[in-house]
This record gives sequence, structure tokens and C-alpha cells, in this order.
Amino acid sequence: MNKINVILLRSWLLGLLLAPNLLMASDIATSVTQGGEQRLADGGYFELGASVYGTNQLDIRQTEHESIQPSLLISGMYQYKGLFAEMVHQSQDGINFGINLWSSNNWSLDLLAVNYQGSAGRSENTELSQLDEDGRNAYLMETDSIFIGAGFRVTRYWDDHYVFQYRIVSDYFDDQGISTTARLGKSWQVRNWNFHALASIEYASTKLSRNLFGVESMEATELFPEYRPSSAVTYGMELGVAYPLSEKLVFRTVYRLNVLSKEITASPFNQADYGSFFNASFSYVF
Repeated sequence: MNKINVILLRSWLLGLLLAPNLLMASDIATSVTQGGEQRLADGGYFELGASVYGTNQLDIRQTEHESIQPSLLISGMYQYKGLFAEMVHQSQDGINFGINLWSSNNWSLDLLAVNYQGSAGRSENTELSQLDEDGRNAYLMETDSIFIGAGFRVTRYWDDHYVFQYRIVSDYFDDQGISTTARLGKSWQVRNWNFHALASIEYASTKLSRNLFGVESMEATELFPEYRPSSAVTYGMELGVAYPLSEKLVFRTVYRLNVLSKEITASPFNQADYGSFFNASFSYVF
């Protein structure tokens, strides 16, 4: 997983779920692609497959970036008496562990005890005063960090084809800051082709924005001058389609475009005004 842009490069697969009687917890990547009709109660699924994805290079720290890359597809979701674990392909919200606190026919409220995402932080144990220019440049190129947060997720379903989800999480592992997202999705079916569209807004607090894209005065170099951004807002749109090749084998493809905040594009690490992501996959549903 590429660690600099957690908005675009988290590519996990949606699942085929059994239809329950109660509305329970679900990542929006699963909910919208299922048209709001198949919602997970006790039970789950597991998928294994292969995919090819393409991205543009957003950041100079993506030293191993390639425009087109193959990848192994591993996806799963399980829930028991409200407790759930999610690792959903095509989700933009990472890996989740939590519990459903309340649900009705149209609403769901979840506690996210663990939200795991890639990040672009740097080591806090480095003595910057001992580093020369080249040493600080190497330090600033580090992306060895993770975001582990907790928070809440509210989901609204209606008309069996629309879903809205709001999520807020705060990093408790490395105190990097707060991330919130609001996403609205719609699905529709044309013969055996299942289409979906998803619009999103993601907010990163000032603290998170500076951890991801900023440069402090003591870190600054000629290549990476001091930069202290404020909070950042990113807008996104996604279009996707799924086609069942058999009862267990599924083909899916998705394209996602994210317009980046000026707080991100002005960073000395940044290389693009937008992020694009394309993925095509074949998976077997267990």
C-alpha cells in the first residue's frame, strides 16, 4: 500500500453479502455497491483474487511509484452480535474493528474502536540537530508511519439505492490528528451489470495536515522549505461497475478522481493537483 495519500491508494474489494432482516454495520464501499438491499447481520464473507491498478504520482516521497501495478486481492468482513471486522476492497476508509451501537430500518451508529490506515509520518526519535542538509532531506523522505484511530460512524439508508455515511476518527497511536469524511452513494442495475457512484468530502485537521504534508522550521532544507498548512479538504468522485461471471466469480472495475486542497498542493512534497485511481479485479467469493 502506498503510504502518502490515504484517500486514493487504499484499494480493497467489496463483497457479496447475505441479505439479513436487520440493518447493521457496514463500510460504505460495501453498502453502496450492494444497492442498500444486502446488509450484513451475523456472518460474513471472504474474497481472494487479483487486480491491476493505476495511479498518478502525487508525492515526491512515492519513490517506488509505478503507473500500473498488479496486486493480490484479499478482502473480508465479519460481524457477530454487533461486533465487526472490515477489510473491504475499494474502501477509502482503511481497516476497521468496532461495534454497532444502534440500528433501525434506515439508520446505523457504529463505534470504530480501531481504524487502521497508511500514513506519511516520520520518526520522532531522530536528533535533527545532529543531521546535515542531506541527512534532513533523507529524514523528510521517510514515510514509515501508520494512523490508528478511533471514533464514530453514522450511516443512513433509503430507497434501497442510496446511502450516506459520516465518519470521524482521531489517531490515538501517534497523536497525528483528526480525519472526518462524508460520502453519498447511489447504485443501480442494468441487466447483470451493477453500477455505483460515490461522492465524498474528506477533512484533515490542521494537526493531521501538518503531519502528512508539512515541514517544521527545524526540519527545513533547500529542497524542502518550511511549510505549515492549516486544515485540508479534499473532494472526490467514484464510478464503478461489477459483473458476476458465475455464482462465486466476480469482475469489478472502478475509477476514482480526487481534487486536492490547496493546503496539500502547496506542500513541497506535492507533485499534482489531483489524484486518479483505476482498478480492475477478478475475485472468488467464499
